[in-house]
Amino acid sequence: MVAAADGMRILLLIPTLTGAGAERQLAYLGGELQRRGHDVLVGYLHPGPGVWPREVPAHRFAPHWPWSPRLIAEIARLIRAWKPDVVQTCITRMDVAGGIAAGLTGVPHVLREPNDAAAYRDFRSWLRRLVGRRAAAIVANSAEGAAYWSGQRTWVIPNAVPFDEIAAAEPAARAEGAAVLLYAGRLEPQKNVDIVLHALAAVLVGRGFSPPDVGRGFSPPTPGGGGLKPRPTLTICGQGPERERLETLARKLGIAACVHFAGFVHDVWNRQRAADAALLVSSFEGHPNVVSECFAAGTPMILSDIPQHRALAEGDALFVPPGDVVATAAAIRDVLDDRAAAVERARRAQARVSQISIPRMAAAYEDVYATVAASQPVVLEA
Repeated sequence: MVAAADGMRILLLIPTLTGAGAERQLAYLGGELQRRGHDVLVGYLHPGPGVWPREVPAHRFAPHWPWSPRLIAEIARLIRAWKPDVVQTCITRMDVAGGIAAGLTGVPHVLREPNDAAAYRDFRSWLRRLVGRRAAAIVANSAEGAAYWSGQRTWVIPNAVPFDEIAAAEPAARAEGAAVLLYAGRLEPQKNVDIVLHALAAVLVGRGFSPPDVGRGFSPPTPGGGGLKPRPTLTICGQGPERERLETLARKLGIAACVHFAGFVHDVWNRQRAADAALLVSSFEGHPNVVSECFAAGTPMILSDIPQHRALAEGDALFVPPGDVVATAAAIRDVLDDRAAAVERARRAQARVSQISIPRMAAAYEDVYATVAASQPVVLEA
């Protein structure tokens, strides 16, 4: 390990502040780097939901039409004025613009990889890869993300979450007689939230709750239909382009009365603490924050059977094939009916995730910064 230089200047670039997982990881990292004696500045284009930590200074670039070369010039001007030792970028737009600006000014560029190859299929992704090939280092949060950049200097640094704060959060209030399921994350096609809705409908019917007309919710349990079991409900926390389609699907399935679209929320940890189970059945992921958060909260999880989830959960979750409604419904029934097994899996997962701390994550990033700064001279006048 390379000893981290004292008082490094680190410029972190991301398109939008706060809200999603990548932004929260940047907030955790920036705050901890400052506590460790480094000078941190975050450059961004657009504000987002949530509250950015006041202790981490932020610089907003002028808004431009997407992919305007003027953003490259603005970033280059900031680099020359602020004189960072390292520029780290996250998310495609900043990976491209920030990577080019770092190259023009001769400052080492560290590109953060939050996904794997399945996330990149268009021209912008090709351009990002072209720029990223000149980066001084790639930091991926999963082995699959690192594999996407094979042949380059690559580190794997898992995401971390504030374990103690999550574990101590007060569980949110919940309705009596209901079993609470939770989804938290962006509403995008690869997240397969529609599969969760179809699975919930199947579980409800199996428990004796028969959907009447679309939009009217569920009738009382039919005799002998298993109606004495708690009625499952689903809370969906997050925004994204799929929301309208998912709301329509919930109505068509007749389960709208059992599904609550909460949008972006500030109390997601409280909701995780109160849930009987959380689901993330994505087709692909990097190192999803929500899985670590749910484990820290002690929440049993149902996950899609993809390598990133296997690496995170090991055997301490129920796994289902992505896109499989029948398997997802069976997992929901299992986690609700065998509570002792679900709680034991969650307990083991909570103990394991407690070992992945934000200070350890920041120390690993320090190693990356010190390595690239020592191996590449800075030429700000270029």
